Amino acid sequence: MNDWFEWNGKRCTEYGIHVSEQPPLTLPAERVTFTDVPGRCGSLTTLEGEDVYEDMVLTAQCFIQSGARVHEIAAWLRGSGTVTFANRPGGFYHARVVNQIPFEKILRGNPHLAFAVNFRCKPFWYLKDVAPITLTQSGSFVTNPGSVHAEPVITVYGTGAITLMVDMTITEMESVSGSVTLDTPLMEAYSGTNSMNSAMSGDFPVLLPGQNAVSWTGAVNKIEIQPNWRFL
Repeated sequence: MNDWFEWNGKRCTEYGIHVSEQPPLTLPAERVTFTDVPGRCGSLTTLEGEDVYEDMVLTAQCFIQSGARVHEIAAWLRGSGTVTFANRPGGFYHARVVNQIPFEKILRGNPHLAFAVNFRCKPFWYLKDVAPITLTQSGSFVTNPGSVHAEPVITVYGTGAITLMVDMTITEMESVSGSVTLDTPLMEAYSGTNSMNSAMSGDFPVLLPGQNAVSWTGAVNKIEIQPNWRFL
């Protein structure tokens, strides 16, 4: 049955909500600038960057049997979080509820109420419940099954000066004592609650679609990667 969505881990049917129409599978638009050049046919297209896309608004058309739980629903459908749609299970979007939600009667004398929920979604769909990848040997390969580059969270366990190489990206770390985490989505390096930004140089690693070579130098015991696989 495709009559549900999940918002921050709760399925809408727990609130008596059913989905009459799922949002269509949608590809995000690239973020581009079109410039008209005098004397030139067409326009000049400038990409803002590789894999840079606009947000999408995905709308679920819903109904409930009565207005008895409207206050609960209003408290639940707010703010930001993750949303999973029944027509694209197994993953989620990072999203925010962006619209006022009017509850309208379907038919006069009928207690059912119809409404729409607009989710402003980040452009990528993320695989759900992906286990961390543990590497103990330099020169290992990690395969990205996604259609765009992934922004992983990589924890390096070791001591002293360490150089991490993920394909062509080189990241150097100094004064490592136990572990250091390279959080690419946040662009932060830390160890527990302590910032390690000053001990890091180079770029934060990404995992390109396909095979990625991962190697290192220094006293490294193991590396754990939360890959964050994602797709358009």
